[in-house]
Amino acid sequence: MADEGNPYRAKFPLGSCVRIKPTSQLEALKRNGSLRFPPSEAQVAYGGEIDSIRRISSSIRGGVLYGLELAPGFWHEELLQRLISYSPLLPHVREALTTIEPSRDGELIYFPCRAVLKSGEACDTVYIVAEKLYVKHYGLYPENCPGKRWIRMQDIAEVQESPIRLPAQFANEIYRNGESRMGYRIFTVVFADGVRQKCDNAVDFIRYPLGKGPKDIVAVIPHEDGREDPLVRSPECYWCLYSEQPQ
Repeated sequence: MADEGNPYRAKFPLGSCVRIKPTSQLEALKRNGSLRFPPSEAQVAYGGEIDSIRRISSSIRGGVLYGLELAPGFWHEELLQRLISYSPLLPHVREALTTIEPSRDGELIYFPCRAVLKSGEACDTVYIVAEKLYVKHYGLYPENCPGKRWIRMQDIAEVQESPIRLPAQFANEIYRNGESRMGYRIFTVVFADGVRQKCDNAVDFIRYPLGKGPKDIVAVIPHEDGREDPLVRSPECYWCLYSEQPQ
């Protein structure tokens, strides 16, 4: 070991809480040989657990290593994740969600909505989802998944129906038909005047053609991938997870 403590290089400061990566990821890192101190069987058993930083050291190769309060041994940064504590559904959000029909992907229930933040900012593409079901489905928390955007329940001032939502009946039809490719969905939205638009991935929110909205949709066609139609990319979405534990 090199010098004790590395406050300028350590991602997680002393005393901070972290989440140990899921068991499946620990096992993969144990097998691939990329770490000087791969997780032991005893450490793998702590996959997904919450712990806190007790000690910060560095390896002879210069990598930061952590000692945790509960889990044994030394831990590379690659084995740990930032921890966000999720709030239960706040009363005003819970009440607003009673007016929004959820969409369903198997056992996962989404509330696609428009959220107005306490800062005054508004976003039309927010998914409000229960924490446990989200993690069971996706395997990673949004704050630990590169490319995913997220907001905190505590920052939401108001929740409304999103003006660019795909109505639940059509979103559910796409979910029932599964993925077009691994981790990817392509579908065509058909409007009452015959206009068709090919969309991708974020099922519950689409970019509507000028002058059209949710009430103009008459059908969706899952997996249609006609090359003659341009693909309209889904807008960027935000995730807002909530704890199902009582306050």
